[in-house]
Amino acid sequence: MLLLSTIVSINTMHTEMLEQLCLDEIGEIPNEIKLWHLEDGFAEYLVKFENNLALITMSMYDVEEDGIGYLLEQRLYISPQDYIIGSIESHSINSEQLLLKIKENQEIYFTDNGGDIHDLIEILESWVIEINSRQSSDSLRSRFSSLRREKQAIISKFEQLNFDSIKNDMEYLEQKLKNTQERLAGNNIEE
Repeated sequence: MLLLSTIVSINTMHTEMLEQLCLDEIGEIPNEIKLWHLEDGFAEYLVKFENNLALITMSMYDVEEDGIGYLLEQRLYISPQDYIIGSIESHSINSEQLLLKIKENQEIYFTDNGGDIHDLIEILESWVIEINSRQSSDSLRSRFSSLRREKQAIISKFEQLNFDSIKNDMEYLEQKLKNTQERLAGNNIEE
């Protein structure tokens, strides 16, 4: 039981440090964090932000004055808009490390912790789909709102126009046309 509470305490400390690191580095606290690997002051995370993803490795170390410090070891940001589902390649480097290749120029080393690498890929890809679909629906909502505002502006312009005076002018012209037609027909008309 003591071992479990120690692990939870260390994991919580790492997570709080990761949140602070993300806030310091990119100015945003993660929406979701998944721990991939944790051992002896070293942790690897899958991190979901509002519109981006990241693979982050960090380590903790003792600092005499402050207690505990943290160091960003590696980070790889993934833009969901540019990500192609099924494009992550993984290569086993040795019995302890994997090389994850996202794109030609995007790769990161992660620990082969005996976990299924397909689980890691599945989490990342589900986050990509979630972010992209939210952004797509946000875009549609924005377009719909824009069209509604446009419609209301047109209605408002019509309401501001004075159609009564136009109608009166049309009736007056119509009467003049009838009178002119009667005169042309040889009928005597009084105006």
